[in-house]
Amino acid sequence: MKNNTKKAFQGLLILFLSVGALSCKKTFDLLPEDALDYSQAYQNVFDADAAVVGLYGKLTRMADKYMILNELRGDLEDVTENSDIYLREINEHNVSASNPWSNPRPFYEIIINCNDVLKNFDIMLANKRLSKADYDVRYSEVGALRSWLYLQLGIHYGSVPYITDPLQSVADAQDQTKYPKITFDELLNNLLSFTQGLPRLARIPAGNSLLNPVDGYPTAKIFINKELLMGDLYLWKENYPMASKYYRILMNYNGGDPIQNNDSYAWNTLGSNGSDLATSGTSWMKIFAQTYNERVSNNEIINYIPFDKNFAPYNPFISLYAPNTYLIKPSAKAIQNWNEQTRSDGSPLDVTRGMEGNTPKSYGYAGALKPYIYKLIPNYNQNNPFEVNGKWIISRAGSLHLKFAESANRDGRDSLAYAFFNRGIRTTYTARINPQPGTSTFIMQSYDTNTDYYFDARQGDFPNYRRLWSYAPGVRGRAGLNEAKVDSAQYFDMSSPGNEQKPFLTGKEAAFRSALEELIIKEAALELAFEGYRWPDLIRISLRKEREEAGAGSAWLKAVVAAKFTAAQKAVPAGVNKLGDGIANWYLPFSL
Repeated sequence: MKNNTKKAFQGLLILFLSVGALSCKKTFDLLPEDALDYSQAYQNVFDADAAVVGLYGKLTRMADKYMILNELRGDLEDVTENSDIYLREINEHNVSASNPWSNPRPFYEIIINCNDVLKNFDIMLANKRLSKADYDVRYSEVGALRSWLYLQLGIHYGSVPYITDPLQSVADAQDQTKYPKITFDELLNNLLSFTQGLPRLARIPAGNSLLNPVDGYPTAKIFINKELLMGDLYLWKENYPMASKYYRILMNYNGGDPIQNNDSYAWNTLGSNGSDLATSGTSWMKIFAQTYNERVSNNEIINYIPFDKNFAPYNPFISLYAPNTYLIKPSAKAIQNWNEQTRSDGSPLDVTRGMEGNTPKSYGYAGALKPYIYKLIPNYNQNNPFEVNGKWIISRAGSLHLKFAESANRDGRDSLAYAFFNRGIRTTYTARINPQPGTSTFIMQSYDTNTDYYFDARQGDFPNYRRLWSYAPGVRGRAGLNEAKVDSAQYFDMSSPGNEQKPFLTGKEAAFRSALEELIIKEAALELAFEGYRWPDLIRISLRKEREEAGAGSAWLKAVVAAKFTAAQKAVPAGVNKLGDGIANWYLPFSL
């Protein structure tokens, strides 16, 4: 039994990335030769490992759905002449009940599998088939995946049933008397309570069998990062101190040692000492173009899943974005965004992240008038169509830094937020001796009594020393761009003498936070386009604006999405106009 289970977990990557959870008999019509019969499952820790990775196998099959819902609904992607009616419905916010992309069922299939696995882990612990330490790790990984899936459901559908019972099938979840829909805000409360209560929020400890490589692929970064998930849940809930706290945990994985140059160190800084991700130019594309687990890209990426030509599922990004199939393309607005930027030397265009001459970055051209999304398929060559290896990057440092900036800004740390999305702590805090005039105490460090907001970027040569954040270039700094600024005179009393923090003009603080936030979200469009962040960002900001002023969020969301049609000289669809008519129009129709 033990050998068979280990073989199922370690022997074939196809079992990791193509089958469902081994816990669910209903998943299989024909059992793979190396898999376990349901009656034999959950005997030991290796069975538990196989159940966890089986869940991620099912998740991998949702990569295309994840990208379409999170990007095509926003302003950075558009359909092509090859797109079918269902993709056009998503693009135009006019989704029919029969649209397969909008069906929530695939989310609930994995959630129900998660519920079954969690129940069986409880049984294994009670029957002493799992030690408490092994149970804590595996229960937490499955629980975090379920919470992440529910967050996606809330983003796209608003009100959804929150089901934690182990059911036989999705059909059982259709009983609305047992499982009524709850609001997105109620869902967030439930997710925070459950996820905060997981046995472990820290990373899987080294040496744990769940980290065993599968066919040469390390698994550590395949699993949803629980501290990042907690930060995201608090950000959506608008608890900014707690969001910042969890983001800071992730940023400080290596304990603050400025000498280390490993994966957790570079998560902190967007490129550590000796890492070519710290510079602009061609290095940024290595995040996407380097092979799975290669050092430079691994330094940036927090959570990702490989696609390999030797196992199912087939890399879905090729059929969506490659020029020879070409279903979805960059919007005219996305291209316009990169073209409107100015580099730090005064020259035009964001050549690091948009396109550099004829060299594609986030996008490229196949022929003079055919823009296509490049960053998700950088190694695909249509002349060699069987080479389809790739990776689905679910979270990375660029997003982490921008979300931390968003949270810090809303928690009153505007200088820190400005530093993170612009040119880094050292540059920003050297230019602004803050908050006391006439002293160098705060040069190159964001001094704050709250340690979650303190970042030491000091650097000197006599004697030589380098603090952890001295290597951090900031998001725009890494891209080689000039600073994006808010017109301070609109919000601050500029007559205040000295270099101290300027006081806000009466009633202008909220307006300033909103203006700085819009710069951060615009930067996210440049840094993270096509990766699955855009629609969640737009919804989160719209909800915030709506709470501050009725109708403001709806008007803003409509204007942002409509811009991709006007930039392409197209009429704005009726469904996009309806986004301005209230929150109910932001969400997809829900039907199991």
